[in-house]
Amino acid sequence: MAQPEIHFVISAPRSGSTWLTTALNQHPEIFATEHRLFGDFCEVWKNNDGSTSPRITFDKYAQAFSVHYFFDAMGMNRGEFTDAFEKSFANFLVGFATRRTNKKFVIDKITPYPGTAMMVVEKIRKLFPDSKIIQLVRDGRDVLTSGTYDWLLKDAEGTDRYRYHVDKEGGFQLKRFFDDAVIEKWANNWRETIDALDVGSADVQISYESMKTDLSAEIAKIVSVVGADPSGVDAASQKVSFEQMTGRKAGDGSQPTAKARKGVVGDWKSHFTMADGKLFDSICGKQLVQLGYEPDRDWVDALPESL
Repeated sequence: MAQPEIHFVISAPRSGSTWLTTALNQHPEIFATEHRLFGDFCEVWKNNDGSTSPRITFDKYAQAFSVHYFFDAMGMNRGEFTDAFEKSFANFLVGFATRRTNKKFVIDKITPYPGTAMMVVEKIRKLFPDSKIIQLVRDGRDVLTSGTYDWLLKDAEGTDRYRYHVDKEGGFQLKRFFDDAVIEKWANNWRETIDALDVGSADVQISYESMKTDLSAEIAKIVSVVGADPSGVDAASQKVSFEQMTGRKAGDGSQPTAKARKGVVGDWKSHFTMADGKLFDSICGKQLVQLGYEPDRDWVDALPESL
């Protein structure tokens, strides 16, 4: 069978996908990047500097493009045209990347936008049935914590965490870092990415926590499943530590809104109250146990009433 054109890493945002992509690019045969191909999504989001910019998938663009295209003159309906258009565009990107980099494998990292994870998996399996899907998972509580910090300058104005971390009000004591809305946002997005691959089943699963313990072993799983040269694993796992990528030691939280903020496992324990745990558990407690991050759902009982 001919080598598939492209493979995919799927994870919730804030799960270490940028770190993984950076590592994979050190492999002599792999070019890893982010295309934002799939998922019916287009919204304008605020950036940390106060500006705004659109977040749009090629899926969405292809649908808008098809409205004015005379696909019927090609003997195609709209669905057939958009599928062919998307696959042709993806193949163009793969060809462009392999020619420019002189590498054999393209790996596309996808952190699905809210409400699109199932669409992403379905579209990959439909258009690229021979491609491999690598599932990257991270404890959803750490995803929530990291994501809430990442959006601190985007959607938190007026919250206690904004007063504490951004306004730095003198004498203000932070008793609860999260609010219900931000928990619901991140917990639902995390759950969607887990459930999407619970149905479609990934070809291999790796975790942020295992990457922290042994990055080479996790890279080796990916290299094996896509058929790349295993001798490139060492190169892919070097020069990509938190310290090398940021110039800061892991655990240094002095830059709360940095894209790579702290680089540790279990940071959620310093941010969860019992109210937070109960709400998170009500949304995705099942998935937390399913992935082995807790033996059961009683973990909530040990949380404090306030920070």
